[in-house]
Amino acid sequence: MTQAHVFSAAFLLAYAYIAFASHMRGAAVWAAAGMAMAVCALAGLGVDHASLLRSVDFNILLIYSGVLLVAEVLMETGVPAWLATRLVEVAGSMGMASLLLCLLSGAVSAFLENVATVMLVAPVALELSRRMEANPVPLLICIAVSSNLQGTATLVGDPPSMILASSMNLNFNDFFYHGRPGIFFAVEAGAAASLVFVFWLFRKDRRRVPSWTCPPVSSWVPALILAGVVSALVATSFLGSGSGGGMLPGLICASGGMLSLLWHVLRHRGLLPTILRARRNEEAGVGRGWREMVRGFDFDTLALIAGIFFMVGALEEYGVMGSAASLLAGVCGQSRIAAFLAVVWGSVAISALVDNVPYVTAMLPVTRALSQSIGLAGSPLLEFGLLVGACLGGNISPVGASANIVAVSMLRRAGYRVGFGRFVKLGLPFTVLATLAGSLVLWGVWAP
Repeated sequence: MTQAHVFSAAFLLAYAYIAFASHMRGAAVWAAAGMAMAVCALAGLGVDHASLLRSVDFNILLIYSGVLLVAEVLMETGVPAWLATRLVEVAGSMGMASLLLCLLSGAVSAFLENVATVMLVAPVALELSRRMEANPVPLLICIAVSSNLQGTATLVGDPPSMILASSMNLNFNDFFYHGRPGIFFAVEAGAAASLVFVFWLFRKDRRRVPSWTCPPVSSWVPALILAGVVSALVATSFLGSGSGGGMLPGLICASGGMLSLLWHVLRHRGLLPTILRARRNEEAGVGRGWREMVRGFDFDTLALIAGIFFMVGALEEYGVMGSAASLLAGVCGQSRIAAFLAVVWGSVAISALVDNVPYVTAMLPVTRALSQSIGLAGSPLLEFGLLVGACLGGNISPVGASANIVAVSMLRRAGYRVGFGRFVKLGLPFTVLATLAGSLVLWGVWAP
């Protein structure tokens, strides 16, 4: 028995739990890590704890925490609901309104976490469906899968993108241009292809949308803070500080999150200057207090990301990932196109059923080693393909992504039950079209 055997078994146990559970996933991973270290200690197998702790990328944890805090505060101001309602008014017809809401979901998700995006846009979609006496199921599913797709486009859009940035030392601008056009353009190609499916789905509903009062925006301050965070990340990229190469991006996002939370606290206590206070509170309300907001913070995902960093660091340290890469290279027969297709479509299939955060974290060292073994060292082709496949694959099923679970839960509370087959009927063609277009762009740009 070696450290590789012990940590591999512990990781598989944790992964099995993550695949089917929606609560306490972070605690489960850390429990598995503790169990592995205890077994190694009892068996007399040395473990360099300090080295494994260095595998945890605190910069990524700060980026995730900061962006999520900004999103939590932004939800209280009504800005996304205002934007969604304005789009519905401009659309005119129910079909066009549905299409624009999906576009808005994707655009917002490029800069905010996917679950937060669904929670911001879905209430407007539900209200629109209620007024039009339409079934909201197709619209909410399309909003969820659109958010998952576009969350892949930028460094701050989704945890797997942040993990990729950490692994490859990418900065915010590298997602747009990394010597060649970056993954952003592959994702947008996928979005354009999937938009054809969304348009086809809603094309026949030309009923006029009745006008309704636009919800009030209590303040634009959190939106300005988010814009400032993104601008600072862009500027930091030009300074040459990558996501994995320094703490500055994480500190920027964390500072934006804390500034948003501080503004929210001072707003509730009436201690802000008039120009910074929430306006029209008598209509918009004051929403949650800061204690409720902190209690609602997704600490579980934060612990999950940290734990997966730790466990995958151990697997990489003890040679498990290198062995997996050698096995995959043997299966692909040293063919670059075969390796690319295996990574992309294998990721689609696996991520349809399991969380993409541990999968992407575990597979990045494998794809890096595989790239070296088949002559793609220095090219991000396989890593980008992994991200596209893993993030888009989650769109196939209702359990493939957290945003899907939230959308299905909201529909259930509204009285609509969505079965596995019903979701797949919409999610599968969306995913196939988006993945085909995105992978073709990646191959065309990055293939040798």
